[in-house]
Amino acid sequence: MAGKLMHAVQYFGYGGGPSGLKYVEVPVPIPKKDELLLKLEATSINPFDWRIQKGVLRPFMPRKFPHIPGTDVAGEVVEVGSGVKSIKVGDKVVATIYHSDLGPKPTNPSIVL
Repeated sequence: MAGKLMHAVQYFGYGGGPSGLKYVEVPVPIPKKDELLLKLEATSINPFDWRIQKGVLRPFMPRKFPHIPGTDVAGEVVEVGSGVKSIKVGDKVVATIYHSDLGPKPTNPSIVL
């Protein structure tokens, strides 16, 4: 899937509520050794996500922008890194993704790492 684009919802700074979210196209990520790529079938925006956008968690979890919100996902595995042994392409999974600013872990686009 390298070089392809996917749809996502991002925000570009703290605040703005729902109007701060923008529908965009971003590159499909390439999974690293211990990662997998999902084609999303469901996701959510929960209180954790809106607290991040509002800036409530900024002292503890500063964001790099643009940021793609979302932590809870369900979907089908479309690619696995070389170190992933217990999950294979085609598996249906549910997951909670914990964000880090080492890189985005998008969960509201059509494809996610």
